Amino acid sequence: MIEHLPVVIVAISLLSSFTILISGIFSRRAGYYISLATIIVQLIFSAILLDYILKNGLIRYWLGGWRPPWGIEYVVDELGAYMLSVVLVFSLLATIYARRVVEREIEESKWPYFYTLWQLMISGMVGVSVTGDLFNLFVFLEIASLAGYALIAMAGRKAFVASYNYLILGTVGISFYLLGTAFLYAETGTLNMLDARILLSLVYENRVVQASFVFYFIGLAIKMALFPFHTWQPDAYEHSPSAVTVLISTAMAKINAYALIRVVFSVFTVSFLEKFVQVWTLIAWIAAVAIILGSVFAIMQKSLKRMLAYSSISHVGYIVLAITFLHTKWGLSAAVVHLLNHSIMKATLFMVACGFIYKFGFREIDDLAGIGRKMPFSAAAFTIAAISMIGIPPTVGFVTKLYIILASLETGQIAYIFVMVASSLLSLIYFWRVIETMYMKGDHHHEQERDELPAEMLLPALFLAFLTIAFGLFWLSGAGMPMLDSIAKTLGVVP
Repeated sequence: MIEHLPVVIVAISLLSSFTILISGIFSRRAGYYISLATIIVQLIFSAILLDYILKNGLIRYWLGGWRPPWGIEYVVDELGAYMLSVVLVFSLLATIYARRVVEREIEESKWPYFYTLWQLMISGMVGVSVTGDLFNLFVFLEIASLAGYALIAMAGRKAFVASYNYLILGTVGISFYLLGTAFLYAETGTLNMLDARILLSLVYENRVVQASFVFYFIGLAIKMALFPFHTWQPDAYEHSPSAVTVLISTAMAKINAYALIRVVFSVFTVSFLEKFVQVWTLIAWIAAVAIILGSVFAIMQKSLKRMLAYSSISHVGYIVLAITFLHTKWGLSAAVVHLLNHSIMKATLFMVACGFIYKFGFREIDDLAGIGRKMPFSAAAFTIAAISMIGIPPTVGFVTKLYIILASLETGQIAYIFVMVASSLLSLIYFWRVIETMYMKGDHHHEQERDELPAEMLLPALFLAFLTIAFGLFWLSGAGMPMLDSIAKTLGVVP
């Protein structure tokens, strides 16, 4: 039965989105509860799947019984199961958070459409986590992306322009991905990842194969918002509905990063990358520039959500820099743990930032003067996540930076240690400005009695603030190391 779970998790999600649309005829509120119930079931299945795979190894599922490479194959290994769980945990927390803000920000007549698109987006992300087929990966990325474009536009006004820019650049990105797939298919005659991996080992020197890799990288870099392809992201994060901001800045952002890791290591492999060390070094320095400039742009912002968006651009650089360390497990481990670590931190920050908008309409950092006294729990959650983003031990943000520093030391690339230190100092500047405003600047209209967020908005943020420290200790204790070692071995980073 467990071997059927990969396809069941995707199928019930797609079926649920259709059910939500139909249920909207009878009840506009039903969509929220159907989506919530579906994600809970999916999360339980993903936990069973992760436990099984860590104990027994990967699962392969042939759709329709068609043997690969002719048929579509779902493959769930340690990394896929881990990513599936990350996507569904943040989808669940974002859904719990969503009810109040959706009722405030979205017209009642649009609620069924909102939750239909919401569930479709989750379906696409889940599909990306489990597929072992390059074209099928494209299909699921597009399902998630198209739903995302529509969800952003639902906020109206400025969100239309933000959504349109995202649509144009997202389409350019996925077109590059599709070109990469076409070139690779022309040379290998297969779309199955494992089959392509085997056949590519014979044609690494082929110019078409090399062009294919470049197309894949550029396409997914645009989808990830890696500098300098990041221009769509700040507006999309700032103007989208609050719940959508939380979901796209965590699960959606990471699924594109996962797709890059999957294509780079599961299809092209370390052996291919070793032949083009100069290109890989260039990519590492692009990532390093992204880390620094993302933080510099964040310092320049007055809007809190926009500041957090530029901070995310910086952290995309962390993931890309981490995967350029080819011969040490610390590099890949940094990328893998940051898929979770950054999601925890950024979900907390955006939940609280959107909570300030929900409660008082405060969008600018300067509006937050004294709000630490009026909303102490929300401000405390924000502060813990901000400290983690700066990289103070024992938080999750510290763990990622530690792993990248260890990878730098092991490979002798000391320059990247200075990039990490500079990034932390720049993060300190822009987050300290917010913390100082919340706690140390007085404003008489905040001196009234406490006025916290509703429980279903506050509790997810507090839970994530707790995880910021709990998972930091988990990674530092070495408890996650067997899984990280297994992922590194599966992806061929260590023998």
